[in-house]
Amino acid sequence: MTVFLAHMRATLMVHGFHFELPESVVRVFLSGGRQVDIFFVLSGFILSMNYRAWFSQKLHFGAYATFLRRRIARIYPLHVVMLLFTIAFVVAAAATGATSTYGLERFQNDDLPANFLMMQAWGFFFQDSAYWNPPAWSISIEFLAYLVFPLFVWLIARGNRLNSWIPVALGVAIGFGLNYLTPWGIAGFGGIARGGSEFLLGCVLINLYGSRTAAWLQTNVGSLAAAGLLLLCYLLTPDTSFAVAVCAAPLLLTLARNNVVSRVIGCRPIFFLGKISYSIYLGHFLLSSIAYRLVSATWMKAGAIQTSIGVIVFVGFVLGVSTCLYYLVERPGRQLLGGRRRTPAASRVVPTEIPLS
Repeated sequence: MTVFLAHMRATLMVHGFHFELPESVVRVFLSGGRQVDIFFVLSGFILSMNYRAWFSQKLHFGAYATFLRRRIARIYPLHVVMLLFTIAFVVAAAATGATSTYGLERFQNDDLPANFLMMQAWGFFFQDSAYWNPPAWSISIEFLAYLVFPLFVWLIARGNRLNSWIPVALGVAIGFGLNYLTPWGIAGFGGIARGGSEFLLGCVLINLYGSRTAAWLQTNVGSLAAAGLLLLCYLLTPDTSFAVAVCAAPLLLTLARNNVVSRVIGCRPIFFLGKISYSIYLGHFLLSSIAYRLVSATWMKAGAIQTSIGVIVFVGFVLGVSTCLYYLVERPGRQLLGGRRRTPAASRVVPTEIPLS
């Protein structure tokens, strides 16, 4: 949701709207890139919670195939549908002579195979211009993380034989080291280093689950401290960085139990937004482009009331269509491609699936 609001504000500013907001408000509520950093950590943490028993002892092909099928079922249906919608939108715009804020020439047919294969952000053969649906860059990095996740789990299990804190320390050191070598990006080395290190941090974070540290963080006082740490990080850091991922880690441990912070985040409105957040995130770029054509920018500039009505229409349209995408595409697609919930022979436990978004 924050990513969508940040993009909506940026696009409105391109159209001549100026919102004078305190820097603290922008950093906390309108810096969408940092939410993606938290997503990568959350992804590694939840997947380790669910699947580490499958790969901690050995790498089994049957378990690997089942894992990949489930993960692809989680992200691919909505990804491919939004890509097809974007293609249709671009074709229609070109046929009618319509224009785009950032131009239609950036949509290249040669980039479509990489987008359909979710490889567009890997940077080995494609550049930033390969994006047809820009938010999908993180899905491309996430897919790459899925491919190496079993190896991460297996290596972490080897480190745990010495001391469970060793993988945690190494994960933090690798992340800060990579962020020192390169600014976080959305493609190539900068994108892979960003998503990979933050995903790895989530994977090693599971080592602290059940520890005394986690137990304190899951108290009311500890949960408020964890939330305060992330808020402080937001206020002190002007942009995305590995520090955001590190400061988000205690909050993930906090949310695993009942406390004041988990109850606030778990309230019905926030829980529902979390449920449809993947649809909001992956759809907001195209949906915003459509929404800006529903309300005239010239009319919105007529006064504060018109501007407010226009913003409400934008937000309502994106949330409404995203809800439809969740119930008509995302959830049915996951059930269709996910297959039967059987435990591979390599695992002794049946993990419980938890939504990533």
